[in-house]
Amino acid sequence: MKIKIILGLMLLSFISYAQKSPDQSITLDSKIVNINLHQITGIPVVTTKGGVYGINGETGEKIWEFKETGFIKSLNQLGQDGGTSFSEVPFSPYGKFNQTVFNIKSGNKILNDKDNGFEGVVDSKYITGKKGILFFGRVAKTEAKLFLISIENDKLLWESKIKSNKRIQSKLTGLGGISNFIQNENRIAFTTGKTVFLVDKESGKIILTEKYDAGKLFFSEDNKALIAVENKSSSLIGGALKAGFTMGLSLLKKKVIGKEVLAFDINTGEEFWRKPIKLSEGFIDYQFVDGKLFLMHKDGASLYDPTSGKEVWKKEFKRNKVKYAEKTPEGYMVFYKNKKHLVDNVGKKIWKRPERVVKNADFEVDDDEDYTSFEYESGVVFMTPTRIEYFKKGEQRRDYRVKIKEDDKLSYDEKNNNIILIRRKEILVINPDKGLGLDEVKKIDFHDHKLITTIEVREGGYFIYGSWEYVITDFKGSTIKQERFKQPGEGLRHLKNVGSAFLAVGGMVNAVSGVTNATSGAAFTSGGALVGSRNLMDDGKRKMRTGANQYQTGRAMVGAANLLWDGERYNAFKATKNSAFFYTKKNDKKVLLQINKDTGDIVESFEFGVNEPKYKLDELSKKIYFRNGSDLKIFTFN
Repeated sequence: MKIKIILGLMLLSFISYAQKSPDQSITLDSKIVNINLHQITGIPVVTTKGGVYGINGETGEKIWEFKETGFIKSLNQLGQDGGTSFSEVPFSPYGKFNQTVFNIKSGNKILNDKDNGFEGVVDSKYITGKKGILFFGRVAKTEAKLFLISIENDKLLWESKIKSNKRIQSKLTGLGGISNFIQNENRIAFTTGKTVFLVDKESGKIILTEKYDAGKLFFSEDNKALIAVENKSSSLIGGALKAGFTMGLSLLKKKVIGKEVLAFDINTGEEFWRKPIKLSEGFIDYQFVDGKLFLMHKDGASLYDPTSGKEVWKKEFKRNKVKYAEKTPEGYMVFYKNKKHLVDNVGKKIWKRPERVVKNADFEVDDDEDYTSFEYESGVVFMTPTRIEYFKKGEQRRDYRVKIKEDDKLSYDEKNNNIILIRRKEILVINPDKGLGLDEVKKIDFHDHKLITTIEVREGGYFIYGSWEYVITDFKGSTIKQERFKQPGEGLRHLKNVGSAFLAVGGMVNAVSGVTNATSGAAFTSGGALVGSRNLMDDGKRKMRTGANQYQTGRAMVGAANLLWDGERYNAFKATKNSAFFYTKKNDKKVLLQINKDTGDIVESFEFGVNEPKYKLDELSKKIYFRNGSDLKIFTFN
């Protein structure tokens, strides 16, 4: 089944009554092509046909500017879409114009190809602990310079040079570059040009340069070793799949990579084990359990001593699709497919036959079918990509079953433990402890349920909305108020207002494997994707490790945001969590309307006067940036 993830938008479209005039207006060199709010600093970055500009949202004045030249300028002057030489440096306060790296907040130039001696910036990574951005500047076909820049003061912390075995990046296709990038408290590791590098985070010293085509890198649990798994394929397709796998993104399900696993001492760079581990089949995943290294491959799994690389179990656990293992007093419980099997400390099977993971319920799933469970005092709800089943406590036969269709919308309210399903003109809230289930289906008059994107948990119920309509319901799904806003232009179908990354109301919104949850708001997921956080077949130490890595990355980004946001701007966040914005035509005027999410009342309106508004809404500083030709108009909202 094709699974689609519909991301909720916190930037929407609007309506009005008493029209508000712009607080500032600035005219730029030519027609404005795009407005973006920089994800870390919050600076409005405005792209025109002739250049790119950073704008002070309070004064409406330019902070910095870069003018287009050469081929892009020529195309733009001829009326073609030549694009822009500007790009953001992800997770940082920096931008790049051609090969000049600069601070988006101040315009301060940090690096450039002429002064720092490189051909082009290949990649950049956020470095935890050092609060810096590591830039990779290609010097030659197989050589690069590493520059670690402090985000606190833009100073160069250290510079190093690396030489790989193969080409670092193709100039023609842009393929290659940096992959398998990982870091711990003291070390950085990555691969490029079929070479593994290990770098000291404090000094930039290159500890290891090893000719090895690695498909995955990870540190041992005690951080004494860098562990490398060979790459199965050197082809362009294999390399692309490898990169996707090592980023934690399954492009075609899990990528099976090489059979060899080896380790290096993180202090000396020497081989940590006397012999590499040779897996029977291609590596799938790993887990540290009870201080041991659990390696899963295509046809089974085994347990190893991470200090020596020697097998702890006398023989492999031979089963397809091993998920993870857990330590028990008797030995280890190994989970595979939708079964589990108990083995002793040397891998000998204690049970004669495996058991189903789900017992005492007549809930049937295929070996390859994932599911999520939601436990209640009254019973348990199981969810697969195709159905929801509820079993009352102590009963083996299910109480009811709901088929999930591909255009159904699902979400999970963690605060109230409610599962929410929307289907065309119906809404179903499931919570057996509150008597909510199949018998409590409510009618809901959506104009177009396919365009509904987001649900937010409010004090008295839910605020459910998309680009053109909203519905306020209680926690049972009964409608309290709703409104639809007609599009002002005949040809207008969708507003292209997707904003930059930001912190969601009440906490970070994290979308992982089709799961999007937040305390006060969540995106709807289309039918076929699992929701919730308790997937029994994807639990255990492996999931905990993945979650810990995501948490650390998230905390690092929040730290960077707190460091760079102006205090007043950051604190203004809470002042805007109660409004949604819609664009429509009212009283013959084309307006942006600010709506109170709890009452549905109009808070304020802004007259734009165009069919296709191009604008960005900054919830933190309470500013609206609206493009009209070459003019940038700035409004303030409450």
